[in-house]
Amino acid sequence: MKCILLTITAVLLAACDAKNNMQWTNEKIKPALALASDLSKATICEVYRVDDSYPNKQKLQNSEKLHGYTIISKAISLSEQSKKALSKTLNNANTYIRRSVPIDCLFRPGIAFRFTDENIKADLLVCFSCNELRYYLNDQIAGESYFKSRDLLDLTKKLFPDDKEIQSLK
Repeated sequence: MKCILLTITAVLLAACDAKNNMQWTNEKIKPALALASDLSKATICEVYRVDDSYPNKQKLQNSEKLHGYTIISKAISLSEQSKKALSKTLNNANTYIRRSVPIDCLFRPGIAFRFTDENIKADLLVCFSCNELRYYLNDQIAGESYFKSRDLLDLTKKLFPDDKEIQSLK
């Protein structure tokens, strides 16, 4: 009986810890996460390829920029299936690693997702070099985290099937 009670207690504590990991301590990010939780409600949901080279090796210098990063592709509107896949990944607590020692790596995003509704303009920039992502809300950094989800890379590869750099990512 004692063993059963200890097992139940351990399961409940683990569930509480998983639930707490899903909570962001930064209040600024909550509107972006609320929109990301159901992208079928977004009026715009698209993805861009951005230049992930080091600053002195950028391919295009005079192109449009998104949060300081050069956009190197036209916007691709996400299908309903892609929206669902992205929402599922972004809502999964196991996607994020928020209690981690920062990696000694320059944030060089290769992908930028944009989702908006009537009130919110959120961007999610993803760096596959250091597995870091940043949420921007109305042009300000709202939150950042490391990630460990393979789903984000798999979705990105489906969205950019002809991009050799994206396809070569492991």
